[in-house]
Amino acid sequence: MGTFYTDEQIQEAIGALESNSPGIFERMKKMALITDPLNEEQEIEQGAILRVLTIVLPAVSFVAQAEDKNEARARLSIDVGNAVRAAIASAKDVS
Repeated sequence: MGTFYTDEQIQEAIGALESNSPGIFERMKKMALITDPLNEEQEIEQGAILRVLTIVLPAVSFVAQAEDKNEARARLSIDVGNAVRAAIASAKDVS
């Protein structure tokens, strides 16, 4: 699953996101499936997700301890996005 971080670290980050905002991973998957331009409700949802990512990811232990915190947060964001896409693909395979 991971590109920059281990699967365990990514799961730790997802757990932190879920602790801060229960159900966010499912909301992220739902938003990732949208291909049309966003309506106002979806833009609000996207903004809420972005705020949670902006607040929570820098506080994850391995990001907070990183030498370059901005790079660490950006890389973790990529890995969390990859996890969202992998979960969507896995759900499609099961269907």
